[in-house]
Amino acid sequence: MHHPSTNRTIRIKNYWPILLSGALVFSQLFYPSQVWVVLLWTIGGLTALAAYWARQIARSVTIERALRYGWVQVGDRLEERFTLANDSWLPVLWGEIEDQSDLPGYKVARVATCGGQGVSRWTTAQECTRRGLFTLGPWAFRTGDPFGFFSVTLHHDQTEAIAVYPPVVHLPEIALPRGLVAGPSHSRRRAIEATIDASHTRTYRPGDPLRQIHWPSTAHRGDLIVRDPDAEVSGDLWIILDLDKRVQAGQDQESTEEYGIILAASLADRTLRQNRAVGLVANGAELAFVPPGRGKGHMWRILHALAMVKAGGTQRLSQVLHHIRENLGYGTTVLVITPSCEPDWVDALLPLTHWGIAPTVVLLDPESFQDPPPFPGPQRHVQGIRELLARAAIDTHIVRQGYPFRYLVPPKRRGHWEFKVSPLGRAIVVRRPEEAS
Repeated sequence: MHHPSTNRTIRIKNYWPILLSGALVFSQLFYPSQVWVVLLWTIGGLTALAAYWARQIARSVTIERALRYGWVQVGDRLEERFTLANDSWLPVLWGEIEDQSDLPGYKVARVATCGGQGVSRWTTAQECTRRGLFTLGPWAFRTGDPFGFFSVTLHHDQTEAIAVYPPVVHLPEIALPRGLVAGPSHSRRRAIEATIDASHTRTYRPGDPLRQIHWPSTAHRGDLIVRDPDAEVSGDLWIILDLDKRVQAGQDQESTEEYGIILAASLADRTLRQNRAVGLVANGAELAFVPPGRGKGHMWRILHALAMVKAGGTQRLSQVLHHIRENLGYGTTVLVITPSCEPDWVDALLPLTHWGIAPTVVLLDPESFQDPPPFPGPQRHVQGIRELLARAAIDTHIVRQGYPFRYLVPPKRRGHWEFKVSPLGRAIVVRRPEEAS
């Protein structure tokens, strides 16, 4: 943060010099003595010096704070650099920072000093433990004269937003279907709109596009025959993250909400590295929707969306699955991440399989996150939901609390420069900070 304009105030901190001076004047008027005169001149001189000192500091001292990196992930260190400059010949003997940042656990309060015509610099660092969008500031620098008569405050009302993204971790053994794409090209058009290349045919099924009908075979066999598209590895992946507050369990980082977000971020990263398009839908306090895309820039869009989402809202997973159908093309892979043990969303998922959509489910076992289970009324255990999905030949993976997530990139290194020194004494850049585009 750079602050070109700062609100500077000087306040009287101790009133006893004024009161004592008044008492000395009263004593001199009624009980004249050389002692009262000496004391009055001494206190008055100290007060004048303190006032001059405070005024010089207020006019000549500047302080700035600069965020070293505009983004971090959970586990990284947030670093800020403070610069205290004093243009006066009088030193700053003490100064303290008062900060109102809302980043959990982040504290920059400290006592600083700076000599006359000098500059003092220091860095603060704090490990980020929670994802989200936070605010640094407003803040103030408070100092004063060495006698404690006056206080000088430099108010900085400016703020700066900092995004803390969820971590990307090594995934558990979650094998995703590759999906189908019509034709050998890696087109970004929906498969239902693409040109069909097929190596074999099959009997028509309800829901098949009419353009796939193979008329010569239909005439030969006397039944509707369609061309079956060849399997490709370029099918889009839609990640559907269930953040319905009514089905969440656990607290803080050890909650189904945070586990689901970490899994969504990590699965998106792995799939994008395979050059497949990834889209995201999350029903929470506000609906998060990221259309499918590719590339590193798209990964930052997904991470930003996952950093902002919070459990809440009124939309259930079954409703999300119903509304998302129109966005799903033939050959799409759908990954559902949910802690819900209610069977209604399973009924909403099954029709997708009839449209050439390959679903996979990651179940977050709610009973492992909280005891007793957080859902009112009779419950179906996660194994019951798994059995329902198994009957429909839908792959299911169960993740329980305590799963040992391992960071894909070691924390505290993503946002830092790394150097090595050559034999000739030259600094060579080994690693540059990653940037969120």
